[in-house]
Amino acid sequence: MISGYVQNQSHRDVLETFDEMLASGQMPNPMTFSSVLLACANLPSLEKGKNVHAKAVKLGVANEVFVATALTDMYAKSGDIKSSKCIFSLMEVKNEVTWTAMIQGLADSGLAEESLALFEDLKKADISPTEPMFLSVLSACSHCGLVDRAFHYFESMKQTYGILPKEKHYTCMVDLLSRAGHLGQAEDFIRKMPIEPDINSWAALLSGCVIHGNDEIGEKAAKMVIMLEKQSTAGYVLLSNIYASAGRWKDVFKVRTLMRKKDSRKMEVTVLFR
Repeated sequence: MISGYVQNQSHRDVLETFDEMLASGQMPNPMTFSSVLLACANLPSLEKGKNVHAKAVKLGVANEVFVATALTDMYAKSGDIKSSKCIFSLMEVKNEVTWTAMIQGLADSGLAEESLALFEDLKKADISPTEPMFLSVLSACSHCGLVDRAFHYFESMKQTYGILPKEKHYTCMVDLLSRAGHLGQAEDFIRKMPIEPDINSWAALLSGCVIHGNDEIGEKAAKMVIMLEKQSTAGYVLLSNIYASAGRWKDVFKVRTLMRKKDSRKMEVTVLFR
């Protein structure tokens, strides 16, 4: 039941069921602890996670690889990166998921250099990087503007490890270039992608254009976002902001008029189906 709640992302139900399980006298196994800690990480609930950690220690399963990996992930996602690093360093056995959790945890905590250094340690340990690991590394590079290093890792995926980048990897590269202000390069990267770019890539480029005030590329990106996500007004809002920052008030008026028409059509549909 706990596993089912985790799969449905019903994290609070996971914790309630776990408490009921303990109250009934049943002893959770390592996989149950792993599932419950995942729920704590996704809430996130550091206090509850610490309580689960204490129970795992009491039952002697805290050092099991699945439990320790889940603890590493939980503490990182709950903002206690120090505890996450401590548990990771004390683990005698680490699997691919363990390394990924720590690399991503460091990246999400703004410790990009530590995240990349750990990735290099992984390669020295003769563990082959995986798709999720590369995504974590590219994310670390993106948040710190490490463009050259990101391209090195991105290109090594296929050339060195035979891993074909997926949509998320391409989107991460677009986000990296857009954040760094390389908007022309980001647009070119999207148009040369060997797979059909999804809305996330165009949205990343659009956000970069808003940040850096590029209305020319931003206009093209916004129109792609609007075309790919017809039910949302987010693209209209960002396009309107771009026009406003460029002083293109006639275009601002046109976009806002389109937004109002779109919203009114939504209201008509809502009333119709009540």
